[in-house]
Amino acid sequence: MFEATLKRVFGYEEFRAGQREIIEAVVEGQDVLAIMPTGGGKSLTFQLPSYLKNNGLTIIVSPLLSLIEDQILHIRERGERGVARLTSMESLEEKQEVLNHLKRFRFLYLSPEQLAVPYVTRALANANVQMLVIDEAHCISQWGHEFRPEYARLGELRKQIGSPQCMAVTATAPENVKRDIIEKLALFTPAQFVHSANRPEIRLIVERLEKEEKIGRLKALVRDIPKPAVVYTATRREAEKLSSELEDAMFYHGGMSTEDRRLVQSQFLRDEVPIMVCTSAFGMGVNKDNVRSVIHYQIPATVEAYMQEIGRAGRDGNPAFAVLLYAEGDERIQQFLIDQQYPKDEQIRNAYFEMENGSTLSQLPRLLRMGEDDPVFLLLKQLLAERSLQEAIDWVKDRKRARYRQLGQMMDVALINTCRRAYLLRYFSEEKVDQEDCCDVCGPIVFPETPDLVRKNVTEWKKRLTQIFSFE
Repeated sequence: MFEATLKRVFGYEEFRAGQREIIEAVVEGQDVLAIMPTGGGKSLTFQLPSYLKNNGLTIIVSPLLSLIEDQILHIRERGERGVARLTSMESLEEKQEVLNHLKRFRFLYLSPEQLAVPYVTRALANANVQMLVIDEAHCISQWGHEFRPEYARLGELRKQIGSPQCMAVTATAPENVKRDIIEKLALFTPAQFVHSANRPEIRLIVERLEKEEKIGRLKALVRDIPKPAVVYTATRREAEKLSSELEDAMFYHGGMSTEDRRLVQSQFLRDEVPIMVCTSAFGMGVNKDNVRSVIHYQIPATVEAYMQEIGRAGRDGNPAFAVLLYAEGDERIQQFLIDQQYPKDEQIRNAYFEMENGSTLSQLPRLLRMGEDDPVFLLLKQLLAERSLQEAIDWVKDRKRARYRQLGQMMDVALINTCRRAYLLRYFSEEKVDQEDCCDVCGPIVFPETPDLVRKNVTEWKKRLTQIFSFE
């Protein structure tokens, strides 16, 4: 039955390693925590059971609009029309149309913020929800503490829609993150499937440079490395700047319009653009098997982010390359970004002072000279609701210390003189593995000579997008 459905619906002859066992646990009705490396086929493990059980709606909570769009694109490509989404891009009328006709759909994609909207929660509570899936579940720990508090509420929201069977899937999760996921989702004795974080097909390289050498080395590198390639930067401005200096490159970040992001992503997926220069907004869940290289122009903030991002390469199992370009002081951009994500002591004290003296929450943004949608102000609101003044100040200090500690662990990856793969596996509580073409510390890594990508007709995307996003 499993293999027949796999062939009929998805067109595959056999399961990838670990997929069948996860699907069996889902079909048996267990809560599931599945940690599979990028490219391991996580989406199939929660989509295929819907066809086997065929008795209700599967809700998938995803962190990014680009991730939702990509998964819906692939679902529709195989002919499934019973899929809908609730995101910030739909009007109230469009959302209500979806909620009024939930019986039409097999899959519903939405963000945790949309799930937390009261009229959405009420509608789903009255629907026949078969399973709640939390995709990229590491975000519960990464963001749930502060910037997207709805992640911390997912267990509560699950109860509000009737406590359906729950499945959490992600590519990377050390022990503390696994505990966070299980606790916050209130998973009941979940079946746990933890696959190795090791990606043996990816060669790990760190190049130590002087700051003024980096752009020149990047230009030379993108000429030599196998393509398609993804170049990660820390900021939107840097992504745009670098893409203008590289040949055959386009940029992608969260500040672009939905139409522009959809176009650029489509062109990259179809090998019309060989180099994507982007922030972390690109790549999570993007289904492109043939990415050959990932370059980090700036050091990522965490080991988890690094592993997620290099995991875009080599998803077809063929050799791939991950190159981190590091110059002394590069970590300062991440330190700056961490500092910008939390309120300063003075802002916290002023917020509590204003509230104690009769100001309202609606007046607070003006009094503090902050935007009401500013993530720092949203965090302040959360602190005001949950903690005393001193507790709030101490909590922010603790969180910043934790973030700096994570950055320090990523710095270790860049600076150690022992096997980088062994360090990464140890971080995820795994044993060292011995393999050829491991990392630059273990031996020289040579880029193979590869032919240029065959450029496809760059106007095909228009016709293709019309087909994919048509509701007729």
